[in-house]
Amino acid sequence: MDKRILWGCVGALGTLLLFGLAAHLFAARLNQAWMTPLGELPLFDLLGVLTAMAVGAAIARRRFRTIAVALMAVLWLMTLFVLALSPMPGEPVTLPTLLKYNALAIVLTLGLAWLGAWLGERWAGRHPAMAASQG
Repeated sequence: MDKRILWGCVGALGTLLLFGLAAHLFAARLNQAWMTPLGELPLFDLLGVLTAMAVGAAIARRRFRTIAVALMAVLWLMTLFVLALSPMPGEPVTLPTLLKYNALAIVLTLGLAWLGAWLGERWAGRHPAMAASQG
């Protein structure tokens, strides 16, 4: 793997972490989710995904779109796994229930990861001085 792509992954995950910390610090104000018939839509988290993948792609400069989507897919798989194994009061949580409740967020997250990576790659391509200083 190209070192630049690896650093792009680190940058993307670090940016996601910063957005998560900001959401935690400003708890109720930033963690508002829109309730839809398909489940909650966490707007600040979606903005974080778009920004993080743009940062990662700007660092990697190329071939980051597939990796951005794969990173988010892995994060969603880990999230669903933890939720499925967490004890919850009431009826047991099943994978189909989790997928039904989170389907919209999953699809939008994966789409925004691709879009953010595409935007980051385009930005890096338009700033050759920045690209030359990185490499």
